[in-house]
Amino acid sequence: MSFPLGEWLPVSSAVNLLAGLFLLSALSAVIQRRVAGAILGYAWNSRALAAIAAVVASSTGERHIWIAAALVLATKGILIPRLLRRTAVRGRAREEAESFVGATTAMLLCGVLVVIGFTQTRALFGASRTILASCLPISVATALVGLFQMVSHRAALAQVVGLVLIENAIFLAAISLTYGMPLVVEMGVLLDVMVGVALLGFFVARIEESFDSADTSLLTSLKG
Repeated sequence: MSFPLGEWLPVSSAVNLLAGLFLLSALSAVIQRRVAGAILGYAWNSRALAAIAAVVASSTGERHIWIAAALVLATKGILIPRLLRRTAVRGRAREEAESFVGATTAMLLCGVLVVIGFTQTRALFGASRTILASCLPISVATALVGLFQMVSHRAALAQVVGLVLIENAIFLAAISLTYGMPLVVEMGVLLDVMVGVALLGFFVARIEESFDSADTSLLTSLKG
C-alpha cells in the first residue's frame, strides 16, 4: 500500500517513533529487578502497539483496525497488566525478578539480539517502502528480547512477561506484513492471550503455594 510522499513522511515518522518506544519498553522490562517494573514495561509496550495500530487505521481508513487498536489498548495495555499485578500482589513475586545475569550483561546481550533481529530481517525480507518499514525488524528484535526475558529470569511471573512480549511482537509483525488481520482473527488471538495469562497466573500462584517462592529453578527438585 502506497501513500503520497507528503502524507507518507509524517505518518512514517510517527510510526518510527512509536516502534522505537515499542522496542525500548521491551528492553526496559528485561533489565528490571522487580516484577512490577517488568509488568510496567510490558504495559507501555502494549500501549505503543495500540498506538501503531491506530496510526495504521488512520492512514488506511480501515474500521476494523480501529477496533483492533481499541481492543489491544483495553486488553494488553490495561487488563492484562492488571491481572499480572494482581497475581504479583497475591504472592512474593512483587519483590525481586531474579535474573541469571546482571543488568549490564543483559543490556549487552539484548543489544546483540536487536542487531541480529535487524540484520537478519533485512537480509530475508529486504527494505520496504511503506509506513511500517521499521516495524518488521523491530518485531523480530522484540521477539528475541522477550525470549531472552523468559530464559534469563528465575521468577515465574517475569517469564510470563517475556511470553506476552513475544506475543506483542508477533502481533506487530502481522500488522506490518498485512496492515491488519481480519477482525475475527484479532479478537480470537486477544481472547486466547487473556485466557493464557489468567491460567499462567493461576499456575504461578500454585508454584508459590507449593515452594513458598516463585523461583522456577526450584522445580528441578521435584521427584516423580
